[in-house]
Amino acid sequence: MNLTSLRQSLHLMPVFVSASRHLSFTKAAEELFVTQGAISGSIRKLEAELGFPLFYRFTRRIILTEEGERLLGTLQKSLLEISDQIKSIKSQELDGSLYISSAPSLASQWLAPRLKKFSERYPGISIHIRSRNDLVDFEAESVDVALYYGKGVHPDLNVTFLMDEQLFPVCSKDYADKFSLWETPEFLKHCLLLHDNQPWPNAQYYSEWKFWVDHMELENFIFKSGYSFDLNKTAVAAAAQGLGVAIGRMRLVQFDLDAGRLVAPIGKGLPSEQAYYIVSMHEKVNTPRITAFRNWLLEEVHN
Repeated sequence: MNLTSLRQSLHLMPVFVSASRHLSFTKAAEELFVTQGAISGSIRKLEAELGFPLFYRFTRRIILTEEGERLLGTLQKSLLEISDQIKSIKSQELDGSLYISSAPSLASQWLAPRLKKFSERYPGISIHIRSRNDLVDFEAESVDVALYYGKGVHPDLNVTFLMDEQLFPVCSKDYADKFSLWETPEFLKHCLLLHDNQPWPNAQYYSEWKFWVDHMELENFIFKSGYSFDLNKTAVAAAAQGLGVAIGRMRLVQFDLDAGRLVAPIGKGLPSEQAYYIVSMHEKVNTPRITAFRNWLLEEVHN
């Protein structure tokens, strides 16, 4: 039998396997949702194409011929090998490298402390994080997933909402005591303001302070004053050392607040207009490694 003839016969093999398993054309018909006559006709056609009988037909039953038994054994072995190969391919898809681009402060203050759990669940995936504030050119760069802080508007890309954010001033306890900041936002005008130089793409260095001051309706507040840093975590670290007051993002400073390294003397956490998003190319969004990482991130937000 040549390959062309074999290919023509392959579509009839599931009928043969079903009839062999049940040793009944009727039960095979029920399983495959066709008539008993269709099963019988398919088997006759297959036998003609193969050139040997597959079943002995009796009045109330059928049994496999020697040739049928040999063919069934070969098919079962082949199906097992196919199944093993599929499992192997799927397993390999959860191995290998995953390249992540992330806003630096999100990577160091939120993502990195949680990665041990991801490693334990997916030991075959190697994470490579590239911290940066600008946007990724997915077509030109080797990046699988980007974690952005912003409005979540990225045309032609797959965007999944990760988590929201709240903003509020943070500093050391001694600094809050020194300037009597407890529940008195007006006294912030006497403080050194610490800025994230680029809190989100295309933002100004004073954008977060301006947002907070405008919502608090503080008059004669010079929000463009103070020091600026290229990373939010640097501004927050300087605040923890008593240099001044930074705008804290709740998702990024919670560990420092819990540990007492920072305090939030004014309270008044305001919902940010920006949020965190998981971004990837539409063509890759459902690949196993990206799906595993995205689902794990979403689980972490809700844990």
